[in-house]
Amino acid sequence: MRRLILILSMAAIGVWAQEHGAAPAHGAPAAHGEAEHKSSGPAEVSIWWKWANFAILAGGLGFMIAKNAPAYFASRNEEIRKGLEEGAELQREANARTAAMEARLKNLDAEIAELKTKAKADIAAEGHRIEAETQAAVAKLQAHAESEIASAAKFERAQLKTYAADLALKLAEEKLRGQLNTHADAGLIQGFLKGLN
Repeated sequence: MRRLILILSMAAIGVWAQEHGAAPAHGAPAAHGEAEHKSSGPAEVSIWWKWANFAILAGGLGFMIAKNAPAYFASRNEEIRKGLEEGAELQREANARTAAMEARLKNLDAEIAELKTKAKADIAAEGHRIEAETQAAVAKLQAHAESEIASAAKFERAQLKTYAADLALKLAEEKLRGQLNTHADAGLIQGFLKGLN
């Protein structure tokens, strides 16, 4: 690219120098006959120089373009190809992500239903476990209460037997005393009656 700018600059300087160098100076009077004779010569030379400069410039430009354009266009083509490949890869990734998300969304209803079913099963299992634990606790409390009731009944029976035995002894004692008193009284009366006789 620098070479191209350098060649263009040199060609532009050459054209400028020819145009300004071949023109007559301002204010210099020229004879009419000489002007006609000179105007055809330098004008023809100037045109040939312009065509030659144009040919050199066009050839230089053509050479530079022919030399640099294929490499430039090849690199540009490679960049575009890489950009297209990267874009295609990003498009594939985006499509894969979109497909995965759509699949998850389609399966979302099934997953929600599965989670609900699992939650219901877990709740039912937990309810059965709590019910079993409650029944076990009630049975344990019932057995403990029955044991205490049996123990209390045994204790009360023992006390009742003791009380019945004590009462029976007291009744027997009173009966014996009553009988003894009746016999003693009868003996005393008979002894008194005998003493009176």
